[in-house]
Amino acid sequence: MNKLIYSAFIVFCFNLNLTIQAEDVKMESDGTIMEFNYLTVTDPQNFMMSLDKFDKSKCAENWRNESGVGVSLWSLRGSGNSHFILVVYENADKMEKGRPIFNSCYESSAMIKSFQKTTDTDRSWNWVAENVVAASQWTTDTVFAKYNFKVEEGHEGHYLEAWKKMMSSNLGNVKGSFGMNRVLFGNRYASHMVYVGNESLDELLNSQKTVLSSDSFTDFSNDVKDIRQNVNVELVSLVKFYTGE
Repeated sequence: MNKLIYSAFIVFCFNLNLTIQAEDVKMESDGTIMEFNYLTVTDPQNFMMSLDKFDKSKCAENWRNESGVGVSLWSLRGSGNSHFILVVYENADKMEKGRPIFNSCYESSAMIKSFQKTTDTDRSWNWVAENVVAASQWTTDTVFAKYNFKVEEGHEGHYLEAWKKMMSSNLGNVKGSFGMNRVLFGNRYASHMVYVGNESLDELLNSQKTVLSSDSFTDFSNDVKDIRQNVNVELVSLVKFYTGE
């Protein structure tokens, strides 16, 4: 009898812990605006030297101090490009303040000009996105699965609620951050992107397999199949955060 009571107590505590964890995960917009600058790097060494040089310039320091911008470099697999430079602003006002600072500097112009020698500029691409949902802190993760897709106009609300419901059912299977961004400008190929992150590629792949084989994912897929068009899935890995140090 005591063993049965103890076992029941353990199960109760386990379920309570999952409930508390689920309640702690908030699925709401963090308000950020971001620029994804896709590049195909042909000369990695000189490309990195150019980014490092700008990062340590007075222009970059002023840009960060005045707008609070966050800049990082990520490598890509499953994409037509090899990398993207991610530029993140806290909100649209910060972006509006930061863009003129960046665009007016000699150092930023020199860096961009150098890309003509270190990247295939014919394959460059960029888009501006805003966060729709952010769960957990993505900056602590180093590897991501990034799903790019199109949602039919007028159906974003339906898609968002279906996706949040599916992710809520899989909180125990997703150990890192996750979220959704809406592409505001440059949405020729994709209108939205979902990201799922982790500190370990092995753990990311295992969690993705579990989620994609779940009943809740099957229900989600059936629900949105007529309003969503998948574009591609990219494996995104952190190369460097640029902080001027």
